[in-house]
Amino acid sequence: MAMAAQTIVAENLTLTGSIGVVTGKFNLEKLYERIGFNKEIISRGRYAELTAAEQRPFRADEAELFAKSAQSAYRSFRDKAASSRSMTVDKMEEVAQGRVWTGNDAAARGLVDAVGGLSRAVAIAKQKANLPLDKQVVMENHAFTVRSHVNITCTLVKADKAFKELLQVMASSDVVQARMDGIMMEQLDGDSYANVIFRLIKDYLSSL
Repeated sequence: MAMAAQTIVAENLTLTGSIGVVTGKFNLEKLYERIGFNKEIISRGRYAELTAAEQRPFRADEAELFAKSAQSAYRSFRDKAASSRSMTVDKMEEVAQGRVWTGNDAAARGLVDAVGGLSRAVAIAKQKANLPLDKQVVMENHAFTVRSHVNITCTLVKADKAFKELLQVMASSDVVQARMDGIMMEQLDGDSYANVIFRLIKDYLSSL
């Protein structure tokens, strides 16, 4: 999120980097077998079921295509990070590949410009804005909630209506109860969740 900034400040133990791509699809084959659910897809086109067929694993050709797509996304991410940090692609590759660094390690590898906290970042911002270091500034906190992350995720993956609504419910702490032995999804009944897959998953998880 910060890679295009002119100056990046990190604390000593800030987790930085993670320049990589994690992707895949759910394979619910075993779950469907256990709850007695069968799904068949009528499709047209060789890769029409690439991510839609969650009842089976990828075919070999689908896995190859998906891997190529992930590699393409990774290279795009890596190259943009390299450009933003004024590094060669080869140099960025040495610190990318999904690796995570502490703030100190990131500074040593050129991923951040300075090590410090909020006061250090404010001081640098004042310097760049030609403001006296002793000038008082007002800090505004713009909360970034879990629901905001969900909205961004839905936009990026172009999620359908049912999936968006499921994520919104799961983002609400008052309707999700996490347990050591499973996850219980509550309040998924009603017209908004007419999708039979969500109902079956909900019923299965509720029985754990």
